[in-house]
Amino acid sequence: MRTHVKMLWIALPLVAMALSCSDITNLEQKDPSQILAKDVYVPQQATLLVNGAVGDFECAFFRYVTAAGLLGDELVNVIANTGNYNYDRRSHPLTGAYAGGCGGNQQPGVYTSLSVARASADTILARLEEWTDAQMPAGVNRTQLIGKAAAYAGYGLVLLGEGFCTAAINVGPELTPTQVFTEARARFDKAIDAATTGGDATTQALARLGRARTLLNLAYATPNTSASPDLGLLAQAGADAALVPAGFVVNAVASLTGTPRQQNTIFAHTGAGAGTSNYSSVDATFTGLTFGGVPDRRVALVDTGQVGANGVRIRQQTKYASLGAAAPIARTTEAQLIIAEADIVAGDRDGAVTIINALHTAAGIPAYDSTGQTSAQILAQVREERRRELFLESQRLGDIRRLDLPLIPAIGTPFPGGGVYGDQRCFPLPAVERNNNPNIPDV
Repeated sequence: MRTHVKMLWIALPLVAMALSCSDITNLEQKDPSQILAKDVYVPQQATLLVNGAVGDFECAFFRYVTAAGLLGDELVNVIANTGNYNYDRRSHPLTGAYAGGCGGNQQPGVYTSLSVARASADTILARLEEWTDAQMPAGVNRTQLIGKAAAYAGYGLVLLGEGFCTAAINVGPELTPTQVFTEARARFDKAIDAATTGGDATTQALARLGRARTLLNLAYATPNTSASPDLGLLAQAGADAALVPAGFVVNAVASLTGTPRQQNTIFAHTGAGAGTSNYSSVDATFTGLTFGGVPDRRVALVDTGQVGANGVRIRQQTKYASLGAAAPIARTTEAQLIIAEADIVAGDRDGAVTIINALHTAAGIPAYDSTGQTSAQILAQVREERRRELFLESQRLGDIRRLDLPLIPAIGTPFPGGGVYGDQRCFPLPAVERNNNPNIPDV
């Protein structure tokens, strides 16, 4: 679908990172072998530029899922490499590989790749809002493109907010996660309005679910806590999620034969089959999951019986079957779990249990019996359903932070390969931002 934008993927991220949306069209380059920004950001290229922004996000998404799985509790490192240790050991220096972009798969770059994706989407969004319908090529719906660009800018910001301790936008000040989520909400508001006006049902649902995810984060943000979320925001999240249709999914696509930039990094790290490098393993806490004595296949894996260079057992995930496997960015199951959380917090026990049991039916495991269960126990079950249903889909690290879940292994536990597990719950703002952003002091 997006093979025609591959050449732009190399040049556009560098442009987007270097300049803000307001001045990108003034960039002059002397090298005739390079694409000039003033020639690229024109109405005739509108669809190509939006597709390029989507491609930037997909590259960043695969790397985020992998890196966040290691920093969280979904994956563990199994190779003897200091750079890889930092992901799993929760000990990232500010110059660590996590700060990088869409390079190789072994040490997934997250900050630059996500920042490029967000900037690419925001840049073309700004241009689309300046142009007119009359300037668009025949058959191109400018309003639909505005919705799509805004939606992907929103998702880039959501992942920055969930995964990073702080972030920055367009060489601006250091932002807290709450401030980043507020920016994401504004993008999703714009995306929903444009998609509704433009009759783009897919982008409308994508943006609604993105806004629901954003509101879920904001509901638990300071000064709220995991024990006392903002009920109004949580209800709004549930209302948005309820408008997501059954069977909805938008995937990040990957290429089986493409460059590492275009591949499914999750599979490359811990897949079962040709093309995987066994850099990581599924964490032991996700193995042997059952419900009512029946194996829960939602977390699918293969225990190889082997150990990596650092002595850790190799368990390969089978959710993604190849380097070309797609991965869900947003889907109906996530929406249903947001509704269930909003329901139980609002006192609707039956609504939450109904959703849980619909998921169990689909998974082929016994129903959840809430007889005698407290609301707190039902809420805990909803969150366990999130852990299993959304395994390796970019959600877990955000949940760990949002709900202040315990770090596993505990801080100070000896780490295979040397040192001890650290206390990082999020990726720190890297030196690449601090050193190049005059609005953020060095540390």
